[in-house]
Amino acid sequence: MPIRSKTEPAKVTAGEWLNSGNQLRGLLEGKSLKTNITLIRYVTEVVGEGPSLHVHPYDEIFTITEGRARFTVGDKTIDAAAGDVVLGPANIPHGYQNLGPGRLDSLDIHLSPEWIQYNLASAWDKTSVLISADSKVKTDGS
Repeated sequence: MPIRSKTEPAKVTAGEWLNSGNQLRGLLEGKSLKTNITLIRYVTEVVGEGPSLHVHPYDEIFTITEGRARFTVGDKTIDAAAGDVVLGPANIPHGYQNLGPGRLDSLDIHLSPEWIQYNLASAWDKTSVLISADSKVKTDGS
């Protein structure tokens, strides 16, 4: 017989974790539900825009629900479209941009009870769509 979970059923309403005022449309840390998964919803209409290069001390799973994105994960460039799933392994630099045309909507699953992120670059190179991680790191070494 399976061991019963210590976690109780719970509901978090859209109004409790989603917002439409910015690109980070939602953050639900797992610790609020006593679970080890954190959800982030990211949305942008701007081609070339997306989360800058960063790392987490845990794996992250990206699910593209609408649009297309170009990911940099370590030394790999991965193009993904609606329905695709991309894995960002722990401690490997990663980031992504909206390839367009139109809206990018992703639900990012962090395998951690809380969101821990170390940013490696402050902004995307706005002049072009991300080709490699090199475009995410400033030439002064920061």
